[in-house]
Amino acid sequence: MNMLKDLGWETHLRPFLYKRLPDGTGWSAVLGTLCALTFLIMVGTGMVLAFYYVPSPDKAWDSVRYISNDVPAGKLLRGLHHWGAGAMVLLVFLHQMVTYFHGSYIRPRQATWVTGACLFLVTLGLGFTGYLLPWDMKAYWATIVGANIPSQYPLVGESITRFILGGPDMSGFTLTRFYSIHTLVLPALLLCFMAMHIYLIRLHNLSDPRERLAGECLPPSNGKPYRFFPEHMHRTAIAFGVLFLALLVLAAKLPAPLEARAGTFIADYLPRPEWYYMWVFQLLTYFTGVWEAVGSLVIPVGGVLLMICVPFLSESRMKGIVNRPVSLSIGLTFIVCVVYLTSQAYSEAAPYNKIVMTPSRTLTAQENRGLRLFVEHQCSYCHNILGKGGHRTGPDMSNMRAKHRTPDYLADYIKAPASKMASTTMPAYDMKDTELKDIAAFLLSLDFRGDVKAVPVSTETILNASAARP
Repeated sequence: MNMLKDLGWETHLRPFLYKRLPDGTGWSAVLGTLCALTFLIMVGTGMVLAFYYVPSPDKAWDSVRYISNDVPAGKLLRGLHHWGAGAMVLLVFLHQMVTYFHGSYIRPRQATWVTGACLFLVTLGLGFTGYLLPWDMKAYWATIVGANIPSQYPLVGESITRFILGGPDMSGFTLTRFYSIHTLVLPALLLCFMAMHIYLIRLHNLSDPRERLAGECLPPSNGKPYRFFPEHMHRTAIAFGVLFLALLVLAAKLPAPLEARAGTFIADYLPRPEWYYMWVFQLLTYFTGVWEAVGSLVIPVGGVLLMICVPFLSESRMKGIVNRPVSLSIGLTFIVCVVYLTSQAYSEAAPYNKIVMTPSRTLTAQENRGLRLFVEHQCSYCHNILGKGGHRTGPDMSNMRAKHRTPDYLADYIKAPASKMASTTMPAYDMKDTELKDIAAFLLSLDFRGDVKAVPVSTETILNASAARP
């Protein structure tokens, strides 16, 4: 008993364990605890994987393959880490949305919401830095796309991209930087925000689900009290058992993928991020030309700021789903948009690299030759036109005139991209001067301002027409 006293059982541990939670607390309250427990799975599996992983471009892919094929239970551990990452993103998102719909961020819980929003952002950061580490095609190209999104930001865009990549191009510095951020920086940040979040929850307690108005004084029910231990922990244990079993089944039946080594040329390869980023990448395809900054800057940055500032933008004291119709409508609209964009991203993967958007007017002979070269050199492998065709490993090719591009600039860029933009990942093309002028003419024809419409033409049709030409 003296030892328990010395450990602070009566003053600290007992009150923590047996703290009474609001009556009527539902199963949704276990989401927060599940997030923390899933993070422990990620830490445990990540520590074991780190014993075998080599964070260098020439050995990273081989070490991951070795883990999957030769390390005892290595494939299962990779699967748990892979699916656990997706589960953690989903759980944090659900936890955040439940808090939003119930209005549990209202004073005095503003700081609790802010720390929760920061936890969500850090979790997304862990996902982004994590999927580069296998150094396969998916990791390589998805990271290039994600890292180049800030390049559209005025003044600081190029600096942000260089900081993310660790230099002007994707290299070994990028891999080691991402490894350090993934294993050291972001977990430390997550633990700090988690500690603050838990402290604030214990300080203000969980939001009472019976409240109609924030701060309403409600008497305790006459039934059995609902405490952190054993009632809440019992629910958490059941939920975590189901979650862990599901992760084990997924890891066993659907092992973590490992695509071809980064740098392997696959003509029809489709760069895609993890599923929880697909909606963002699809959103970017709707903003091209002069509107590109809206999709890459205004909406993402504005969305993050709005999420953080939610408690300070609403003056309503009403709580509960049915009592907050405006907030409910906004939240449901956001969820519907995310689901729609994600489904569109996957459905549009089928026609990838199969069409080229052309102006509705008749192309000149030079522009037609440039169109053929655009298809033959598989430019739509990286570039899209008005959001169609390629999948944004490179900039959208529409409305080059509005971007003040000239034939000479485009020809020089295609011939030696690094001379125009040091951070570009585009390879140099050894083309004749006449070919460079032709493809520049075609790119400048992609001016869809005014009454000019976009017409999709299949790449097969273009190649067949070229083959039939004498």
